[in-house]
Amino acid sequence: MTSPIKEWRNTLSKYKPRKIRGAFWYRAVIPSRARTILDIAKSEEYGGRYNTPGQFGALYLSRTIKGCEEEVKGRPASPKKYVVGKIKVTLEKVCDLTDPGLLRKLKISKKQLTTKNYLETRVLGELARDEGFEAILVPSAAGDFNNLVIFKDQLIGSSRVELMETTPLALS
Repeated sequence: MTSPIKEWRNTLSKYKPRKIRGAFWYRAVIPSRARTILDIAKSEEYGGRYNTPGQFGALYLSRTIKGCEEEVKGRPASPKKYVVGKIKVTLEKVCDLTDPGLLRKLKISKKQLTTKNYLETRVLGELARDEGFEAILVPSAAGDFNNLVIFKDQLIGSSRVELMETTPLALS
């Protein structure tokens, strides 16, 4: 029997990537981190749903400001004030983990991608990055919207991640 990791790697190696052309995505950070909103050092140190601590960093973005708000509300001891960055994203090689066809081939469900257990998602993130994907498009665990997880050290060609502006966000 083939291990799921070998099957996932094989499936990802054959996957035709998506492109993202000049779309706006958003990231919320506490005000003291506003100047480093595109930095991934904390993500590398602490890890996230799609990256294991100490292995590599990832930039986690939401498709909407409301998505950012829902994401930060789910954090323990969430502060009431944030800064939201509007980020212009152009990517050449994105793995779309919201694609039902790809999920079927990977034999993984949306529920598995949004559980509190990060074991499978971290393996998928590492495999996608190892296959040269610049990012993965994923369902959010905080609501019915999508997030984009960018592996900034994998950017190729004309790919860009640019901060356009920041605005305050106060949670209710």
